[in-house]
Amino acid sequence: MDELTSRPATVEDLKKVIKSLNDNKVDYLLIGGYAIQAHGYIRTTTDIDILVPADKTTGEKVIKALLVLPDKHAKNIDLSWFEEKDTIRLADEVVVDIMFNACGETYDSLKKYAETIELDGINIRTVNLEGLLLTKKGFRNKDIPDRLVLKKALEEQQKKK
Repeated sequence: MDELTSRPATVEDLKKVIKSLNDNKVDYLLIGGYAIQAHGYIRTTTDIDILVPADKTTGEKVIKALLVLPDKHAKNIDLSWFEEKDTIRLADEVVVDIMFNACGETYDSLKKYAETIELDGINIRTVNLEGLLLTKKGFRNKDIPDRLVLKKALEEQQKKK
C-alpha cells in the first residue's frame, strides 16, 4: 500500500495504534489533527501524527508497535532513519507520520507540555493546547485555522482561571 491507497485513519485506528505504542512503552506525543480532536475541538484529519525522540532505541519500539497495522509496512522502516530526523511517513492501511520535529519543536522541547487524555479506556500521551500551538507555527494552509482555534481555546482557558 502507498499513501494514495491508504484510507483515512479513524478513531478506532488511532486507538489501536496508541494502545500498541503504550504496550510497547514508546515515548511519544500525539500531535496534529487527532491531538486537536482529543482536546474536544472539531478538526478533520486523515493520518495519525506522533512525535518521538530521534534515536534507534525508540525506533525499535516504534517499529514493533506499528506492526499492529494490517499491512505490516513498519517492517520496511530502516532504524537509521530515526537518527536522520526526517519525518517517516508510514503508508500502511492508514498513514502514520513518525515525526522528530514539528515547527522546530522536538519531543524533548514539548515534554513540559505533555498530558494524558483518556479515550475509551486508552491513555493517550499528547500535549496541552499551548504545546499544540507551538507545533502550528508553520505556514501550511491547515496550520492557520488550527492556530486560530488553539489561540481562542487558550484565551477561554485563561478566562476560566
